[in-house]
Amino acid sequence: MSNVLPPINDIVIKYHLYNLPQIIFEVTDMCNLQCEYCAYSDFYKGNDIRVGKMLSFEKAKLIIDYLADLWRENFVPDIKDLLVISFYGGEPLMNMFLIKKIIRYVEQLENTGKGFRYGMTTNAMLLDKYMDYLVENKFSLLISLDGDEVAQSYRIDRHKKNSFKRVFENIKLLQYHYPDYFERFVNFNSVLHKRNSLESILRFIKDNFNKTPKISTITTSRIKENRMSEFINIFQSSRKSLNSATNCEQLEEELFLMSPNISSLTDYIFQKSGNVFSSYNDLFRPESESYNIRTGTCIPFSKKMFITVNGKILPCERIGQDYSLGHVNDDFVDLDCDHIAKLHNFYTLEKYSNLCTKCGLEKYCPQCVYHVDSDDKNAIKCSYYFSSDNNKVIDSETIDFLRNHPHYYSKILNDVTRK
Repeated sequence: MSNVLPPINDIVIKYHLYNLPQIIFEVTDMCNLQCEYCAYSDFYKGNDIRVGKMLSFEKAKLIIDYLADLWRENFVPDIKDLLVISFYGGEPLMNMFLIKKIIRYVEQLENTGKGFRYGMTTNAMLLDKYMDYLVENKFSLLISLDGDEVAQSYRIDRHKKNSFKRVFENIKLLQYHYPDYFERFVNFNSVLHKRNSLESILRFIKDNFNKTPKISTITTSRIKENRMSEFINIFQSSRKSLNSATNCEQLEEELFLMSPNISSLTDYIFQKSGNVFSSYNDLFRPESESYNIRTGTCIPFSKKMFITVNGKILPCERIGQDYSLGHVNDDFVDLDCDHIAKLHNFYTLEKYSNLCTKCGLEKYCPQCVYHVDSDDKNAIKCSYYFSSDNNKVIDSETIDFLRNHPHYYSKILNDVTRK
């Protein structure tokens, strides 16, 4: 029987800071759209109030210099690791002045052992104005587009006008002027809701741009109780949308990992097959010495660092901003690695331990603890909690699906990589 991974310490946090693969700057909380389901809208709790603020270059420079000093401590000539610098909002193109200034600054850094690439999530409303610069610097663009004009109708501007026409024209303009760049560096993120479907999203993006979009459902954690009924009115599950498709089997083939059935099968194989190894060393490690990581929470900075417009330091842009791990102040970076390790240990090993030890998914939980809803009375609402009966149902449903679709087993093993 495997053991729970032991607590981490400040050395582990520092290691991941040295090897940070991505830093995301929330360059502004301003946006030229007012999407009704936005993760920063009034549907959700746990976010800082959006007041039309711009991140200052001084704060961005402070955290860059802080990291650069760490990198120089471990600098090895002729070895260069990649760091992705991403820009987020609000709408990041509304603070293009800062984005350009950050890029100029990092490009002149010396003896860091880092190479830099750039990325951005954008609504494309200002894409026509800045596309030359984005192309010149080979930005990886993730463009938010929910499909056709009806599908895009939750993504409105401050005058309640659908953003579709302007967004579509700007994307086509980029595709026309820079076809090679568009093919290599542009992808789409679409949100599933009541006014579109998995099928309609996929068809629209493929037919118009020859791309397969990333499709996600509306965020279901941190919803305010008094907004729940409104949320339900616009939410659509991916499984329900798949089942309503005209050709479910073909759509599932095209969606692959975005299909809820194949995604669940992939999780099942990785979690329960006992035949998945993260490194060659794992092949030689006895089961008695193996560890399972309780909860699916990433170790801070193992994947990314998120700097909010207010200077908060978070491990990810997808969690509530009340889970800050540190702060970029006006003249220094407040980042206590020992405190961060203890905080991580508390959330992953202590706070939910009573619930986790009774859960059928204890050994392979996908749930990030920062997405577990709990109220002031500490009532816990974990959407991934599974009793032994739940597990039996999942086992049966997954095996039935695999029995009817055996080719997905080899496809998952050959084509899917988990990091």
